[in-house]
Amino acid sequence: MSEDTGQGRGTTRRDYLRYGSVVATGGLLAGCAGQSEGNTTPTEETTEQTDTETEETETETSTPEASYSVELSPVGEVTLDEPPTNVFTHFPWFPDMASALGQGDTINNLWWDGTVAGLEYFTAGFDEFEIEWADKAGEYGFAKEQLYELDSDLHLVDPAWVTSQDNWTRSDIDEIANNVGPWLGNYYSSYRASPPEEWAEGYEYYSLWELFDRVATLYGERERYEALTSVHDDLLGTIEDGLPPESERPTVAYISISTDLSAIYLLRLNAPGYWNSHTRPLGAVNAFGDAQISGPFKQVDMEALLEADPDVILALWTVTETFDFGALKQNLEDDPVGSELAAVQNNRVYPQGTRWQGPLMNLFQLEMTAKELYPEQFGAWPEYTDGDLYPEFAADEQLFDHQRVEEIINGDI
Repeated sequence: MSEDTGQGRGTTRRDYLRYGSVVATGGLLAGCAGQSEGNTTPTEETTEQTDTETEETETETSTPEASYSVELSPVGEVTLDEPPTNVFTHFPWFPDMASALGQGDTINNLWWDGTVAGLEYFTAGFDEFEIEWADKAGEYGFAKEQLYELDSDLHLVDPAWVTSQDNWTRSDIDEIANNVGPWLGNYYSSYRASPPEEWAEGYEYYSLWELFDRVATLYGERERYEALTSVHDDLLGTIEDGLPPESERPTVAYISISTDLSAIYLLRLNAPGYWNSHTRPLGAVNAFGDAQISGPFKQVDMEALLEADPDVILALWTVTETFDFGALKQNLEDDPVGSELAAVQNNRVYPQGTRWQGPLMNLFQLEMTAKELYPEQFGAWPEYTDGDLYPEFAADEQLFDHQRVEEIINGDI
């Protein structure tokens, strides 16, 4: 797949949901309505009735029952007879997708309320945008009983990841799919990790926008998806056209760091996977070169950071009210090792949102990071102060049309 340049009861609880198979939707047989008997000439009234009934029958015949079907590894094919109205999610990129499609009110659960704060920050300039799942955040992980209670039409979670959690087996996955609703998700595309062994054979990888494609189809929101994809494609084109030669690009340390500098975690910058869908297209130079990261991140210390001595530091998860970005910068300036960093001396320590992005955050984070890394090409990123909202760039300073995105979300396509 491409990257951004991306067991149980005998019958299901819902007759309109099918998991792992296609619902056959044939046309209705049309009868011969309004035929006259013998040589009797029909009256004007019966002729009008006949025409009406024939028109209705033809309409029914030519318009088969709708079906919403997608294929996604590792679940295979998932088909719904109608768009879902009650949807379970766990990781943040799916609620973002639902909101982008104007379907945020369908989300009944997610983990990590930091997603709400992040999306609030990036969409601050939208006048009519509401995060309808803002009060749905819960605990990390979930139990089978919880899924029965929520009674969801669709579970936007990778079942392969679910079976890596305590008290979940493959048979539990099948039970929920049969008795409640199907699964759809692909977690291990996030950083191209290996899935659990029992799921490994045939496991495929997708970009963020390929995953969004499947979700949009099940929601019956192809128009919104295609409109947003057009914006995304144009943004990638703008970035590609504006990038300086590789020899002129900055070295970058992409990290998660605590305010007091006691914990520093190195993150991938240009690796495949949708966690990097806002940094990879920018093609900056990884200050840590080919440093191997076996999991989602790798812990390093200040000395290792100084040895790499990046031109730019991107600090993840710092545009929320719970993080004191000003204190972080001050602590770096006061630290005997941190103060020697070129990025600190040149005031090129920048805030970031989250890797756990859906399409909305991805658009804004592409713009944000482009301005942080390449101010001469894309316009400078303004100084960030705790509690600031996403900057209100003038139309000619925006790398994508913000208003157009809000219009698409609101259905003006």
